[in-house]
Amino acid sequence: MRKMEILSIRREHVDLQRRTIFIPKAKAGAREQPITKHLADFLASYIAALPPGSPWLFLSPGAKSGHAMDIRKPFRRVVEAAGLDPDQVVRHTLRHTAITHLVQAGVDLPTVKRISGHKTLAMVERYAHQNGAHIEGAMDRLQSRLKLA
Repeated sequence: MRKMEILSIRREHVDLQRRTIFIPKAKAGAREQPITKHLADFLASYIAALPPGSPWLFLSPGAKSGHAMDIRKPFRRVVEAAGLDPDQVVRHTLRHTAITHLVQAGVDLPTVKRISGHKTLAMVERYAHQNGAHIEGAMDRLQSRLKLA
């Protein structure tokens, strides 16, 4: 998900049973974001710990909007704690990485497009970095389907 899609999540938009988050103002239009079981389990306990009546997942009482608007400092701290360069690994790097992992796991591009919220397959292709092993694996799968005499 994009930064503001995440920071603008309201409690009412999280459907833990269906494992989706509704994003009413996504870049490419309103959409449902599927989430993993692990994230759904985490969000269940996170939401339970929120102050009663709070509509936002990421509160910021001092912000005009009522929710967090920026996560640069905490993200830099986490990246540095992981031993990585925070000038090279930015929050959007995670989006590229997730999309690349989906493609390399063999998920078809239309499904990746739906998960990532992109408007076009061409945009998904910009994010989906195939490596040599991924290409080699694809050729091996093709060969296994061919009947060689």
